[in-house]
Amino acid sequence: MKLRTMELTAIAAGLVVFSGASFAQQTAEVVVEAARPQVTHSTANGFPIDVITIRHRVSYKDIDISTNAGAEVLQQRIKDAAKEACKDIDKLYPNVFVSSGVAVCEKAAIDDAMVQANAAIANARKTAGK
Repeated sequence: MKLRTMELTAIAAGLVVFSGASFAQQTAEVVVEAARPQVTHSTANGFPIDVITIRHRVSYKDIDISTNAGAEVLQQRIKDAAKEACKDIDKLYPNVFVSSGVAVCEKAAIDDAMVQANAAIANARKTAGK
C-alpha cells in the first residue's frame, strides 16, 4: 500500500509540473525563477542547505514572439526580470547565502526561463507558419 501511495504522489507531482508549464504557455508568460542556496545550520556530517527562490512572471501578450524582434524583446524582459529577482534576494536575505554571486544567480534564472521562452517561440513560429 505504501508503494502505491508513493506512485500516486509521483504521478500527481508530474501532473502539477506539466500543468504549470501548460498554464504558462496558455497565459503568454514565462516564469523567471531566481534561486540561491542558504546554509541553515551546520552538522557534524556537513551543511544542510535550503534554497530560497523568487519568481517573476514575464508576459509576452503584447509582442509577436514569432518574429526575431519579438523574440529579442522577450529575451530582454527575461534578463531584466532575472536581474531584478536576484537583487531582491540579496536585499531580503543579505549575508546569509552560500557565496555564489549575483551573476551566477542571474545566469541560472535566465537559462531556466529561456527554456520556456524558446519553446513558446518555436510554438508561435510553427503556428504562424514561419
